[in-house]
Amino acid sequence: MSDAPPSEGPVERARKTLSNILSNIPSSPNVIKALIAALVVLCSAKISSGLIKANSIGNQPLQGKIKPITLNGDGWENNLSKDQLQQLDNGKRVLLQKRLRGDSGGRGTAVQDMNAPPQTVLKAVTTFDRYAGRLAQCSYSTVYGRSQNRMKGTENIKVHMKLAGGVKTFNCYYDHTVTPKKGTVTWQLDPDKTSDFVDVQGQWYVAKHPTKQGWSRVWYSAEVALPPWLPGPIVVQLCKTSGTKALSFVKKEAEQLMTSSWGRTRGGFRP
Repeated sequence: MSDAPPSEGPVERARKTLSNILSNIPSSPNVIKALIAALVVLCSAKISSGLIKANSIGNQPLQGKIKPITLNGDGWENNLSKDQLQQLDNGKRVLLQKRLRGDSGGRGTAVQDMNAPPQTVLKAVTTFDRYAGRLAQCSYSTVYGRSQNRMKGTENIKVHMKLAGGVKTFNCYYDHTVTPKKGTVTWQLDPDKTSDFVDVQGQWYVAKHPTKQGWSRVWYSAEVALPPWLPGPIVVQLCKTSGTKALSFVKKEAEQLMTSSWGRTRGGFRP
C-alpha cells in the first residue's frame, strides 16, 4: 500500500489557485466580482457533474459550527480605547475584531452612536419588512414566523432574506430572539430551513449612551461561515462591510422614526 497523500481534485486545485491570486492583487470590487463569477460558474459545473454535493452548500448538516454571541457587543462594551471612544464622539463608526475561521467566514463587531433612545433603535432593528431595498445588498425580506414568550419577555421573529453577494444571491432564513429588557436581538439560521450560508451567529446590542441623554450606543456583532468553495479572500470582502452597512441602515431608520408620530408619542419597542 502507498502512504502518499491522495491527489487534489480539480475543484480544490481551482480554489487554491484563486486564493493565491487574490492574496496578491488589490481588493478591487470589479476584480472580486469577476472572480466570484468565474468561481460560481466553475462550482456550478462541478455540482452538475456530481463532484460537489448540492446539499453541502446549505446550512444542513454543518450548522452549529459557530458559538453563539452571548456577551454584550461580543465582549467589547467596556474595552474600547480612548481613541476609539473619541471616534464615536466624533460621529464615526468603529470597526473592531475581525477573526477568520480558516477559509469559512469571518467575525467582527462594529459600533456607532445614534441620536435615538434604545427603544426606538430596537424598533428600527426589528422592522424587518423595511430591510429590502434599504439595507445595502438586501433585495428581499419578509417575516414568516412570529411568537412571544411572556414568561421570558422575549419575542421570536423568523425572517427570510435574500442578500446579494457579487453575482450570487444568498437565500438566508434567520431565527431572531428579541429581548427588550437586555437591549439585544440575537440571530442564527433557522434549523428547519435550508440556507445558502453554512452557519451564522449575530447580535444587536443597544445601550443607553453613557453621556448623551436620549442617544444610544449600538453594537452589531456577527460571525458567518460561508460555503467552503468560496476562497478566504473573497469571504473577507463579502463579510468585512456587513457591520458598517447594517449600522448605517439602522441609524437612518431610527433617526427617521424620531421625527414620526410613532417616535414622538411612543418612543419605544413593544414586543
